Amino acid sequence: MAALVRILNAFFAALFLVGAVISLGFLAAALDGLGRGPEAIWRTSGGAVLMAALAILCFVNLRRARGRPGKALIAANLLALAVAAIGLVAGPQMLRWIGGVGALPFLATLGLSITARRRNPA
Repeated sequence: MAALVRILNAFFAALFLVGAVISLGFLAAALDGLGRGPEAIWRTSGGAVLMAALAILCFVNLRRARGRPGKALIAANLLALAVAAIGLVAGPQMLRWIGGVGALPFLATLGLSITARRRNPA
């Protein structure tokens, strides 16, 4: 199961990095005047930061899938799931995509983390 979670996190880390690079491309276009005003700049920069943060969390999950996870990693995965749920319910198109598709690695890592902590409570 840990190997599957590592593969899943590696795939989504790459996917989120590609999303961050694409958001940076849209940010460059918005800065050149091709966007729809200042709100396009904030939206694309926020999207790039969010995608990069989720990619970093996937990389951290990738490293920690082998050992016993700490409470901070469990809390970070819960926060990522909360962002995904909020985005799925009430967000713009980009957040709906993250909520619908991007929650899978965090949910799998969270399940693996909780079961690992139950087996080794110390």
